[in-house]
Amino acid sequence: MRFHISSVHRAENCGIHLESRTDGVNSVANWAERCKEVGVEFIAGGGLNSSHLLFMFVETDAVSKLQELMRPMQGRNEVVITPVTAI
Repeated sequence: MRFHISSVHRAENCGIHLESRTDGVNSVANWAERCKEVGVEFIAGGGLNSSHLLFMFVETDAVSKLQELMRPMQGRNEVVITPVTAI
């Protein structure tokens, strides 16, 4: 099944600027590679850095993999995962 994921955070929570990072609060440099790590197919994605917004389309049959995919964003990002169906 395909999913659209959007993720946004406030500027002061930006992982790029945090000097002391703890497990679960890190920036992800390459989302295609992160998807590969957790066994999710990366279809497309991008971001609007000035608005601290990320979006991507992915495919997986296991919702638990989506939770693992977005774990580095827990605690600082608002993440919305929406199933995408064909019409």
